[in-house]
Formats: sequence, C-alpha cells, structure tokens
Amino acid sequence: MSSIINNDPGHGDDAPMSAINVTPLVDVMLCLLIIFMVATPMMGPEGHDVDIPAGRGKKMSEEDFLYSVISVDKVGHVFLGPLPLSEDPAQMQQELAANAKLQADGMVFLQGDQNVPFDKIVDVLVALKQAQISSVGFVAKPDSKALRGG
Repeated sequence: MSSIINNDPGHGDDAPMSAINVTPLVDVMLCLLIIFMVATPMMGPEGHDVDIPAGRGKKMSEEDFLYSVISVDKVGHVFLGPLPLSEDPAQMQQELAANAKLQADGMVFLQGDQNVPFDKIVDVLVALKQAQISSVGFVAKPDSKALRGG
C-alpha cells in the first residue's frame, strides 16, 4: 500500500500544484527590506564637515535643520543646508534675500566650525541682516556636563 495520501483525486504526481509558494517572495522582500534599511541613511542630505562647539539648548528636528541652517566649514565655505552659497558677501546677501523659506520664516540657524575665522561668521551675519533676516540662532553640540546636570 502506498504511504502517500493524495487529497486531490484524479491527479498524479506530475500534475501542477494549485497552491502558490510564497517562500521565495518572502525571501526577496526581506532581502530588499535589508538593502533599503542599509542604503537609506546613505541617501540623506550630504553633510559638511563642521566641528561645532558645545553649548546648552534644545535639539533641532531634521526638518528645521535641512534648509534653515547656514553652515560655515573650517575652510570658510558657506552652505544653506546642502546648497553652497557665494563667497562674496554681496552675492550671498542676494542669495539669502531670494530664498522664499528664509523670508517666510524670518529666521535662520547658524553653525560654524570652531576653527573658522570669526570674520567669516561676521560676513554671514552682515549678509543676513542686509537680507532682512533678523532672527538668528546659533547651533552647538550638546554640552555633556549640562546634560548630566553638572
């Protein structure tokens, strides 16, 4: 007697299965999920190497940070989010005045490398004032002593 029980009468072993095997689909989906989880952080906005000093304050959301922060790297290059700004203060002022988000918000955050010459920060502040953006906040690293309450 045969030990194989066939619940589908009239079909032999060579008949096609009527059920769908989802195991390969699940394997492919899990592989894609892992690939996207690894690749997604690398697709974010390109950061600039800015070594900012420590200070007290609240952490900013990523949305506020992206296009509301002017960064000055250690070489003196100026960026609005990921976008480079002109080195010339007059041209920088025109670029800042033409930015609709900054004009609508009326505020900007400024982060500068702790090794950048101070005159470069002053040039950015003057350009912001001439562009009629009067509310400027400074971005700093969280002070570890302040976070511990010391």
